[in-house]
Amino acid sequence: MSGRVKKPGVHLAPAGITVKELIEEYCGGMLEGHEFYGYFPGGASGGILPASLGDVPLDFDTLQEHGCFIGSAAVIIFSDQDSAKDLAINAMRFFEHESCGQCTPCRVGTGKAAILMEQPKWDKDLLEELSKAMEDASICGLGQAAPNPIRSVINYFPQELD
Repeated sequence: MSGRVKKPGVHLAPAGITVKELIEEYCGGMLEGHEFYGYFPGGASGGILPASLGDVPLDFDTLQEHGCFIGSAAVIIFSDQDSAKDLAINAMRFFEHESCGQCTPCRVGTGKAAILMEQPKWDKDLLEELSKAMEDASICGLGQAAPNPIRSVINYFPQELD
């Protein structure tokens, strides 16, 4: 667990626990002055979910219907003082840096996606077209999962795109 919690760190918890339970029972709650707003259930590539889905059990099968996955179970908590849009851009810049450069969809796609995401208004159709190309044509999981934060912001945090 990392992010806006009182006790970040490695916590051994049972599969199927919810993020709200993790925050309260393992992390001592949110930092003072911060209200739970959303989370990455499986690290940067696992997608982003809003606090309203904080009761979804964290397990391999439960997150798929929400367009996310548990991945490494590296849960990142963010608050009402953060922006899911900015966090998604940061994740995309991370993917761009981490790309091995072997395949064009990931090498070029992550950089292009970051540029498009940094625009004041997102071109959702173009971002989805790029996401689909990266997902379908990247040769490894990095490029295939990189679109998850884009889609998560569009689906769960549309108010940040207005």
